[in-house]
Amino acid sequence: MFTTRHPDLYVQWLIDPVEGKSLVSADNASRNDFPFPPEIGHGWYEYLPLSNGMSLFHGVHRFHPGSSGKLIPLGEFHSVFPETSLVVQTVQGGVICHRESHPQAELIYKPGFDFFRHADRLDMTPSVDSSSDSEMTSLCISGSSLARLLGEGMAQQLVSRLGLGAPPVVKVMAMPLAISAPLRASVSTTLRGQLKLLFAQSKTLEYLCGLAAHVGVTEPTESHASETQGKIRALHAKLMKLQGRLPTLNEMSADFGMSGNWLNREFAREYGQSIYSFVTHHRLSEAHVALVEGDLPIKTLSERLGYSHVNHFTIAFKHKFGYPPGSLRRSRTQEHQASSNFKRWIGDG
Repeated sequence: MFTTRHPDLYVQWLIDPVEGKSLVSADNASRNDFPFPPEIGHGWYEYLPLSNGMSLFHGVHRFHPGSSGKLIPLGEFHSVFPETSLVVQTVQGGVICHRESHPQAELIYKPGFDFFRHADRLDMTPSVDSSSDSEMTSLCISGSSLARLLGEGMAQQLVSRLGLGAPPVVKVMAMPLAISAPLRASVSTTLRGQLKLLFAQSKTLEYLCGLAAHVGVTEPTESHASETQGKIRALHAKLMKLQGRLPTLNEMSADFGMSGNWLNREFAREYGQSIYSFVTHHRLSEAHVALVEGDLPIKTLSERLGYSHVNHFTIAFKHKFGYPPGSLRRSRTQEHQASSNFKRWIGDG
């Protein structure tokens, strides 16, 4: 079994501002109380770190009848993931509203409609409808872990079939209750310790299998591999003609319908280097030729190659070739001067 670092969750509580900030860490997995004021109700949450690069967050909200009909903001939640990750949230017995900042969106989900996130971090303020008690279960799995579990092709298919495209993306999608049932049942109320984690692990794997089958994920075919190779070669051709700023991985993944991580891996498989390493090597080699054979100013050349400052170009050039770009120009000037002096000497003779 493989493991990965689980992201910490930072919360600025709004249901009781006196509570201030909290750190929800996988290193201290235990049940904690939401700071509900007594007149509203009570609730608790758990954060379960699992193997296979997955983690679960489970929140329970119990409201007093007198608080019914209100939308209760829980807090401002922030987390940075080790890499782009897939997050799924499902709720039973109530309605939850999200105000999202990465990207900006306002979404509502309820039983039969699940929330999906494909991003490298989260910044959100969830609010819970107090008209009924509810429970929310959230699964987070890193992109590389998902690829190891399903294989790169099937993992990419899953993200694509869910309509998550280039991160960051958040959306709510209709989902049969039977599909998300294993996820809602993943946090046992009777088991403890390692058995509780093992049970949660088995239910999340069951959920991922059901979700993949529901959205039509299949084993990659030869035609699918050929299509992927065609996209990678089209990207290569585009990059070879491009001057100036390179597009981000997110921009490239949107153009070619592949996640940034998978795009980078497939490019490296085809051309031996990651996208940015390959383009940097190619552009610096072209710069070397231009400096030897042309008269384009170094500042103009660095701008065409996409460097925001000429000093950045100089550092990269020296790192690759062992000497600064200006030394080539000085060498050319000295050679030209020597040639002129020689011709003049011949003429005088």
